[in-house]
Amino acid sequence: MKIDSYKLILNHITAGEHMLNMKTPEKYEEYKQMAFMFLNHKGKHLFEENILSQYREGMTLVKLFDQEQNRFVQGANHKKDGKNQKTWYDLSAMEEIEREDHFFDYFFACKLRQINLLEIDKCLAFHLEHSFKDDWQDYSRFLNITLRKHQKMLGTDIVETVMEWIKLSETDNISKELSGNEKSAKTKNKVKRSRDDSVTKLNQEQTALLIHFLQIGKIILKDEDLNKKEAGQAFSILTGYSADSLRQNLSEKELNLISNKKNLAVISNAIINLGLLIDKEIKDKK
Repeated sequence: MKIDSYKLILNHITAGEHMLNMKTPEKYEEYKQMAFMFLNHKGKHLFEENILSQYREGMTLVKLFDQEQNRFVQGANHKKDGKNQKTWYDLSAMEEIEREDHFFDYFFACKLRQINLLEIDKCLAFHLEHSFKDDWQDYSRFLNITLRKHQKMLGTDIVETVMEWIKLSETDNISKELSGNEKSAKTKNKVKRSRDDSVTKLNQEQTALLIHFLQIGKIILKDEDLNKKEAGQAFSILTGYSADSLRQNLSEKELNLISNKKNLAVISNAIINLGLLIDKEIKDKK
């Protein structure tokens, strides 16, 4: 499985639950209720025109609901153009369920029971970084409570596999912390940085974006060989910015937020100036 396939995408989880519960429709109805409550909390209601705009001309809600009987759930009426209008929720929406969302633990448990048992270790490792920002204490507590809460849904094999992973990871995490303490004493930053102090050309967010583009441009190793934590540590030494802050800025969600015109222009100008310095050096060598 690709790494991104471990994300909690409502569309994927809905499809998986439908397949798992084809012989037990009452269980799928329970899932539909949870998905409905998630979308309701997110305010993702759709009016008729929102739904039909995604289909060919001539499509009606009656035809659509007949074709896709388990996809849409009707919600409460909402005001639009001064009138109360019917709304629906799309259970197959390409919506990512994130750590701070309501019912994250439920959809996390659904994901665990949908993937191959051999993939669970990779899935758990992915969410340690992606959803919990490498906060082992928070993550291990979450896993233990989730196993207790959703034990019946998950079954013995999955629960035991997760518990084994927790034990192995706890030992590995302690070893890393001990070695990390030794390394931090050797690589402690001498320069104390603040977000926009101009000690270097780029601020913290722009530095994270630069790392991202260096990876895309194959100037440095890509994410498969240099993870966000390692990249943050490396550039922390080079720039003085916090390794943890850089790591957080390198998440997909943060990159989308900080990739604005202003930051991109600053990075572009810095690279152009660097190119001019190199060009001058080349001319001097002639």
